[in-house]
Amino acid sequence: MLSPLGLALTLLLSPAPVAAAGPPAATGPTPLLAGPVKVERLDNGFTVVLVPFASPGVTAYFTLVRAGSRDEVEPGKSGYAHLFEHLMFRGTATVSAQDYKRRMQALGAENHAFTTADYTLYVPTVASAAIPELVALDAERFEHLSYTGAAYKDETGAVMGEYNKNAASPMLPMEEALRALAFTKHTYGHTALGWKRDVEAMPGAYDYSRSFFRRFYTPDDCTLFVVGDFDAAKVSELVRAEYSGWTGRRAESRVAVEPEQTAPRAQALTWRNATAPRLIEGFRVPAAAELRDTAALAVAGSIVLGASSDIYQRLVVKEQKVIELSFDPDDALSRDPGLLSFDAKLKPSTSFDEVIGAVDDAFAEVGRGRVPAEKIDAVRRHLTNAVVLRLDTPVEVATELARWTALTGDTGSLQAYVDALGAVTAEDVARVSRTYLVPAHRNVVTLTAAGPATPSGAHAKGATR
Repeated sequence: MLSPLGLALTLLLSPAPVAAAGPPAATGPTPLLAGPVKVERLDNGFTVVLVPFASPGVTAYFTLVRAGSRDEVEPGKSGYAHLFEHLMFRGTATVSAQDYKRRMQALGAENHAFTTADYTLYVPTVASAAIPELVALDAERFEHLSYTGAAYKDETGAVMGEYNKNAASPMLPMEEALRALAFTKHTYGHTALGWKRDVEAMPGAYDYSRSFFRRFYTPDDCTLFVVGDFDAAKVSELVRAEYSGWTGRRAESRVAVEPEQTAPRAQALTWRNATAPRLIEGFRVPAAAELRDTAALAVAGSIVLGASSDIYQRLVVKEQKVIELSFDPDDALSRDPGLLSFDAKLKPSTSFDEVIGAVDDAFAEVGRGRVPAEKIDAVRRHLTNAVVLRLDTPVEVATELARWTALTGDTGSLQAYVDALGAVTAEDVARVSRTYLVPAHRNVVTLTAAGPATPSGAHAKGATR
């Protein structure tokens, strides 16, 4: 997404000693950041988070819009949150797109954005001396974005091109199939790119795009994260001067509640070109704001699917039946109940059922409480350290703070999550495994090349739909 700035973060985190058996010792919250974090809220609802950071002369200035593909509730209108990631660089009535680009380049800014199911994040990083001009430029585009019909069509074409590029890989159709399989009512049933048919229809929906902007790009739906080397009082004054006139209230997104899943689901896909057999599997899990469960699920998932797990060491390293096995507990984080998932690329001689069965059996063992306490403690420490160690630049700090704020609505939830990781017990890990990481919550999508080389047993342990 962004190139690292290579700047050091001063952390006050040192792992607390924990006994090999029993729950972790109660040591109290462990501060992630060395400096005080200041949170301000303007009268219009715009929230500003100021984070001093040891990055001489460099500051990240990230704006979180708490709207993503989750909010695309109207039929036929998926992909618009992602479209606005593009449109927000189109300028205003007083600052053209060309002028905006020229001025940002003159500031030496790294200036990008990305969209997820739950939020959109705008991520300029600049020399600290450029902050006054950046504040004015960003306030202008968020309050007064303007684009012509021709510019709109250009961006819808770019979005269509991005969709087609991603569709050239088997992973997009697999991700689309997994989401549609797991979510029959909720808008998590489509990806942030949207359905192809909806993206194709975007050029004729200029008026709808304007209404989307009015509904979600409002001050009470946005949070600004300023992380780096800056004068907090001066930045606060600038932000209040430039953003206080912004008006509007976020529209309610009537997101459907997804019914409880009570049986395994599976779907088999074929790919037009040569490819190794692939598998993507997801278990329905609670929302990220359920911090105790979220932390325990990260530990359970890492025990079974991480690079040091028995499954990985056996199937990937020793027996080499699986070419790749990828799991990231952060992928399970979502505003509403979502999916804890992994993907695998198999040798042609390996059946899908062997991998699915191995995962089921491993989670069942965890659910029975048969994982040694010292292993749980080691994984818990590893996950905690992973969060801390990636907070090494203003970009990473702002990104993580924004993500957790988007998922929970709480600017302090990153710290709360790390504290929850530190409090995970063996019983927590067993409980979430036998509650959520079970066949009844399982969704599986398999993919093979078109032809006779489909591995045996591709549809076992799940009803094809």
